[in-house]
Amino acid sequence: IWTISQDGGPLTQIAAVDGPKSDLCYSPDGEFIAWLGTTDPLESWGGLNTRILYVSMAGGETVDVTGQFDKQVGYETLSDTHEVGGGRKLYWSADGNAFYFPITEKGDTRLYSVNKDGSNLRPLTSPNCELGSFSMTVDGNSIAIQLSSWDKPGEIFAGTLSVASAINWKKLSNHNLWLNTEVSFQKPEEISAVGSDGHEVSAWILKPSEFDSSKQYPAVVYVHGGPAAQYGGLAVPFHELQWLAAKGYVVIYGNPRGSRGYGEHHTGCIKGDWGNLDWIDVQAISDYVAGQSYVDETKMAIMGGSYGGYMTAWAVGQTNRFRCAIADRLVNNLQSFAGTVDFAWQHGRAWKGNSWDDTSDLWRCSPMAYAGKIETPLLLVHSDGDLRCPISQAEELFAALRSRRKTVELVRYPAESSHGLSRNGPPDLRIDRLKTNLEWLDRFLK
Repeated sequence: IWTISQDGGPLTQIAAVDGPKSDLCYSPDGEFIAWLGTTDPLESWGGLNTRILYVSMAGGETVDVTGQFDKQVGYETLSDTHEVGGGRKLYWSADGNAFYFPITEKGDTRLYSVNKDGSNLRPLTSPNCELGSFSMTVDGNSIAIQLSSWDKPGEIFAGTLSVASAINWKKLSNHNLWLNTEVSFQKPEEISAVGSDGHEVSAWILKPSEFDSSKQYPAVVYVHGGPAAQYGGLAVPFHELQWLAAKGYVVIYGNPRGSRGYGEHHTGCIKGDWGNLDWIDVQAISDYVAGQSYVDETKMAIMGGSYGGYMTAWAVGQTNRFRCAIADRLVNNLQSFAGTVDFAWQHGRAWKGNSWDDTSDLWRCSPMAYAGKIETPLLLVHSDGDLRCPISQAEELFAALRSRRKTVELVRYPAESSHGLSRNGPPDLRIDRLKTNLEWLDRFLK
């Protein structure tokens, strides 16, 4: 951390612990500076919880405020009705004795406060009501926030801070009121699936509109991206999942190991070992939904984007249980990915070795290594404008399966679309993508 006078002049370094830092903010009296980060400068894959840390401007030991709680500070809940987080994440209280910030945990993101000494950690918003972003007045007495739930996209609320009692949130907007008059949302049903190693996986099921328990339906297993992120259950609407349920599919989605919100071990245990513990959890979710009387287990698909695309391609290289699959903006070959991704790959950190003369670990965890075993019809969806997962990741797998005369199609969107096509891409392309996915599922499952 460095400071400089607003008039220019020399730089001054603040003696703070090494590690990534964001959201720097001064205490009201200017004596301390706080930030969000970790205390490990080598941690680049999100295995550690983001914490609140602060240090005296005069120097001294860095204080870790929230590390004792094993909770992830920040916005990490995925949805296609908003981007992940946004805006500032950390505020001091008016008296400089506390902090206000979001915590992502078990399918939810809530507003919290904690004292500067790490005591009195408390939620300020209710569960199953996701905090999308927030800001505070200059005097530190009032907060404006965005809140949503499974059937209500985000609206603006405001409240006055009180140490003695809960905040009475007043709704200020009805921007999405019209939506509930036109669309019928299905309420997610929370379940817990147990894997072959006894680990429990949090997941949610969406049933088709006009659900009839005496009938059997095709099912879709969704895997989220990241992997250091999470699906929200009752806390945030997910348009794509709701839309498929409305089209007659049972949809199951969960937070396998590698996801945020369940402690550092849960997130970090797949570091350098994708396709192992996370795959056990995805199988557990799949087994659970296949075992429901209202699901036709012979008509199941798996799909996902980014890391979810990785896991989809991994799954069809390990099993033939799925009738079809859709891998969106996937990671397919970690060896080539290391040289084409839009961030500087740090060799030897997450995976052992490197991408040129010690590739065994990268290749072991690559779906491409198992392309010779793929029999499941696979739809690959990718964008020319994707820099996070370059389109070559899809091209490699497409070429391998095409060479083997397997059922594979590649839908290639133009450079105007990016890695975030499904969330914030051009509306006409988003609609086209949804229709393309549905046509593929209907073709094999109906």
